[in-house]
Amino acid sequence: MTAIPLLLALIVPSEAPPLGDAHRVLILGDSITAAGRYTAYIESYFATRFPDREIEFINLGLPSETVSGLSEPTHPWPRPSVHERLERALTRIKPDVVMACYGMNDGIYAPFSEARLAKYQDAYLKLVSRCREDGIRTFVVTPPPFDAEPIRSTVQPLGAAKYGWTGPYANYEDDVLKRYAAWLTTLNGVGFSAIDTHTPIRAHLAKAQAKEKGYRLAGDGVHLDSSGQWLIAQAILAAWNVSAIVDTAAIDAKSLTVERGEVSALKSESGGVRFSWVSRIPMPHDPDWNATLVKREGIDARLNQYQLTITGLDRDRYSIYEGDHVVGQATRDELTKGVDLLKLAELSTNRRSAELGELVRRRERLMSPAWLDFVGHKRPDTAKGLPLNEAKKQAGPITASIKRLARPVALEFRIIPD
Repeated sequence: MTAIPLLLALIVPSEAPPLGDAHRVLILGDSITAAGRYTAYIESYFATRFPDREIEFINLGLPSETVSGLSEPTHPWPRPSVHERLERALTRIKPDVVMACYGMNDGIYAPFSEARLAKYQDAYLKLVSRCREDGIRTFVVTPPPFDAEPIRSTVQPLGAAKYGWTGPYANYEDDVLKRYAAWLTTLNGVGFSAIDTHTPIRAHLAKAQAKEKGYRLAGDGVHLDSSGQWLIAQAILAAWNVSAIVDTAAIDAKSLTVERGEVSALKSESGGVRFSWVSRIPMPHDPDWNATLVKREGIDARLNQYQLTITGLDRDRYSIYEGDHVVGQATRDELTKGVDLLKLAELSTNRRSAELGELVRRRERLMSPAWLDFVGHKRPDTAKGLPLNEAKKQAGPITASIKRLARPVALEFRIIPD
């Protein structure tokens, strides 16, 4: 195994809070990153949790790319290497944080090779060393798993004449990617932070496929759908120790006291209570997620706790009004234990959240190709983006809308007996 240079051993790991006072985050990777979903989910979390913070996430993912510079003979053209554009990216973007996710392409879809692993190790250490020369906080993200199940008809056995992304080695996951991911995770505490997405996604797949025949996250075994992309974002956010709580309010209706939350104008009304609560916006759910994902992963308990608790009520059932509109019902016991506000689809904060999530994804689809062209790359057959200045001009109104939607909202609640 490649030795870790002394330079890296002397660098301390990243410190909390998540990303500190960073203003610009550069995200490097292959087509899994270029898809833009996991990066947009992370942006959406920061937009809703830190609405006053100025932080820019720049997705510079490039399909086909490797960190190692390797390419299988069957590939239509030599795979691009991130090192060809790394210097330009650092110089032109001037990030405070770099996050890199490579590995899926670096084993070139062939059986395990010590020589290829050594290339991968050396190249990743070179990337991190270069970033740290400029004092850039650096995170390396393990590749997600390769899932051979959806493409059993095209995978190749050991000893096949050739391998490639259209005919990958059948045991590419266990023999190659699992080893690459395991190596990356050993680097924690020696100069940069490694974030393991491989292990939790693999565990998710195993559990889901045991219960649901045909369950998959990648139809081609490689490119994750929106649910798989969320699992990458979830692992990254967990590694950054972000807060699980959106906002909470707790009041006692009997004594008319506020126990938690930015609540005002609390008063009795028609056997219930009314009050104003300045609430933050929850992190968006993606409507494209698998229907079982939120429950299976406990997403809201992990990262999106949004609760209203009211004690001291004496009726059995209540309607929950926002202004003059009913947005839900709850029993006294449910209100006493705390109502999950994410279940109230018509609540204005939830509607704003859904709109914000779509805008973040739209902005990334606009800006990522523009940044790619601005930095430059050598991948053929890549769609051109707008000139960067034009893309920024078009993104301006989108950004303004995101900021408007992300601002905390004064919710006018009435909790009235049915």
